[in-house]
Amino acid sequence: MAVESGRFTTEHVPVGQTKLHLLTGGSGRPCVVLHGIEGPEGWLAFHDALAEHATVYAPSHPGYGHTDCPTWITSIEHQAVFYNWFLQDANLGQVDLVGVGVGGWIAAHMAVMCSTRLRSLTLVAAAGVKPLQSEIFDVFVNRWPEVLARGFFDPQHSGEYRRLYGDTPIAEFGGLREVGRVMSMKMCFRPYMYDRALPAMLGKIRVPTLVVWGSDDRIIPSECGQLYADAIPGATLRVIDGCGHFAHLDRPYELAALIREIAA
Repeated sequence: MAVESGRFTTEHVPVGQTKLHLLTGGSGRPCVVLHGIEGPEGWLAFHDALAEHATVYAPSHPGYGHTDCPTWITSIEHQAVFYNWFLQDANLGQVDLVGVGVGGWIAAHMAVMCSTRLRSLTLVAAAGVKPLQSEIFDVFVNRWPEVLARGFFDPQHSGEYRRLYGDTPIAEFGGLREVGRVMSMKMCFRPYMYDRALPAMLGKIRVPTLVVWGSDDRIIPSECGQLYADAIPGATLRVIDGCGHFAHLDRPYELAALIREIAA
């Protein structure tokens, strides 16, 4: 059953034995957006911007609070299998796939596994590759409010930061975000935020690929963007100035415009 809210619908779509929580809005070619460690934050300005030219599908990953986690999903690779299963059963045709942070890591594995259902791939500050010169910020050791603020270039002057996190104090523990954080830890802790095999496998990808990084990403170093772009044949790297790790929240309209270019 779908629930209408004006700009989007909310429904639970069967994928195997699991009900996937899915927000859908807009019209046009299908665009699937996979969230990162911040978890599902509802229908965003970024989704709205994409929905001007596409039908946007924004799922909540299994284990992140809105979608139950089946026992077989314990890794990023398993999430990729799950979402390829979703694409297979949803019969959307070829989709523009966008992944942010951990969602980008999932999207990269999806493209490695099977790219026939992908029209384009966009990786936004994607986890999954190990930096050579620097380190990924430890999102599990540091306080959750600090992690979220650190993901923005200037949180107090970000409309999405104020809307999502400004009015209500961010809980240190408990609640929906804590559920997702635990799931992220299960999938990404050892080794921390990367897959030793992924860089070598990225050369298999044969779809138009855009890699996007914020100029001031203080969570995943910008060198990881170059590593992704170098590993994926024909990939284009674009940097958004004055932007932190959560580019989809920090600079939603600029990011949507870049994606429209590759999806044109």
